Amino acid sequence: MCTVSVVSRDNDYVLAMNRDERIARSAGDLPEVHSLDETSVIYPDDGQGGAWICVNEYGIALALLNWNDVVRRTPDGGKARSRGQVIPALGRSSSMAELRAEFGLLDLEGISPFRLVGVFPSERAIGEWRWDSVELAREAHEWESRHWFSSSLSDAHAENFRGAACRNAQTESDAGTAPWLRRLHASHAGGPGPFSLCVHREDVRTLSYSEIACTPAGVEMAHFRGSPCAMGEPYAIELERTRRSDSHVWDVGVFPV
Repeated sequence: MCTVSVVSRDNDYVLAMNRDERIARSAGDLPEVHSLDETSVIYPDDGQGGAWICVNEYGIALALLNWNDVVRRTPDGGKARSRGQVIPALGRSSSMAELRAEFGLLDLEGISPFRLVGVFPSERAIGEWRWDSVELAREAHEWESRHWFSSSLSDAHAENFRGAACRNAQTESDAGTAPWLRRLHASHAGGPGPFSLCVHREDVRTLSYSEIACTPAGVEMAHFRGSPCAMGEPYAIELERTRRSDSHVWDVGVFPV
């Protein structure tokens, strides 16, 4: 249950994400710099050692959304495993090819369906991985701005409703800037409710807002715990950016894993 927005530029980008969860769940801890096999990665902890968003020293960002509009398989004889473990397992990747290889080694059995968005600025590529609880598929997107939406009520309804709000916001004079993204993710188009970008339901709300800014020099994650419509000054943490010279561009299309 989330909204993810990516605004791409020549060789950098801004990414924003609303984390929508049951109010009974924790908003999570503030982001920290974690060392994953000697790679520096910024992410907030969900309180159980997992994460829903990260950015590493290579400028690669990952954002995970629940995938609700699929028929999920019930794990045999046990409780479903947390989706939150996916990002810490993949966050060290320095290229799309490396992330794909890491995905191939990851045991996803028992994990509920999800979509993982990956942004790879050195390759000017955006990837999307979809796990339906049985099979993993991947898709590449052009290096252009786009949005992803999920809702436990209906991903399709969330995409229609929030997508219209995003398209309408494109006419604003500062469209594509960080202040614009914050307003967009705090918006209540149609009134505060289950399908507004800033979610307000009886048992579910947007519990936090995260924003990643990647430039040639470095990366920064700004994070606010609470509803974006009540956002104060977010907590920010940054890293210098490390370059790789052996990155390869991934052709656009849909491929089997």
